[in-house]
Amino acid sequence: MKLLVLFYLINFSGFSDENKLILTLISKTSTNNKEFKAVDNFSNLYFIKNNELIKISEKDTFYYRNNFYSNITSLDAKNPLRIQLFYEDFNSLLVLDNKLSEISKVDFNFLEPTKTVSKVSASSDNNIWIFNELNSKLELFNYINQKSKVINYEISGEIISLVSNYKYCWVLTDTHIYKFNYFGSLIDKTKANNIEEIINFNDVLIFKRDNELFYYDEKTLTENKFDLEDLLIKDFFVINQSLYIYDSEHYIKYQIQKK
Repeated sequence: MKLLVLFYLINFSGFSDENKLILTLISKTSTNNKEFKAVDNFSNLYFIKNNELIKISEKDTFYYRNNFYSNITSLDAKNPLRIQLFYEDFNSLLVLDNKLSEISKVDFNFLEPTKTVSKVSASSDNNIWIFNELNSKLELFNYINQKSKVINYEISGEIISLVSNYKYCWVLTDTHIYKFNYFGSLIDKTKANNIEEIINFNDVLIFKRDNELFYYDEKTLTENKFDLEDLLIKDFFVINQSLYIYDSEHYIKYQIQKK
């Protein structure tokens, strides 16, 4: 399998500089005591402060506060017209429009059958990928009709991260990475090597290990480490051709280019 090559060779082999990605520092901006949570493909920035979601665009700033729910677990802004807030403590998902007005709500506690959801990630149309702890399975869930397509593959281990694009979904556990296509077929399963977080960028997987970022090209089967200055990587995001790193006090923007 493709990903198997990555983790087998990760500490034993060097790779060609062909198609190597380099980072060019664009800006470093203070978050002013706000937690940086996401950026969308229109370069809108999303922050959380005192349980309030803040969206900052070039012309406007929008705010959203929910007095019933607290502690936003994750925010998905891949579709800026359908922004998804997940509250794991309440087992609930809220969908907001581009002005942060509520347009949909799902309380997984009241579905039949009940679901206990720990991770979510947006897919195409009105679908989201969810991980259901009750059956240890991945599901493709439509939040409009509130119906699920259960992926009949049991995933073992602690679920660390769930990421997707419109074609694939990756599940990172404490022992493996699983890759599924949109129809729920397992494409790859391989051992993970102390990986803490993954995101996808075109045909590249970017992942974090020991406060360093690496990238793996699924087409060329090559892996390498990004050259970065010494900084704390609390979170990171990729949108268009830009990498954003959040260090708890700043968001740092880099342009991604091929060497």
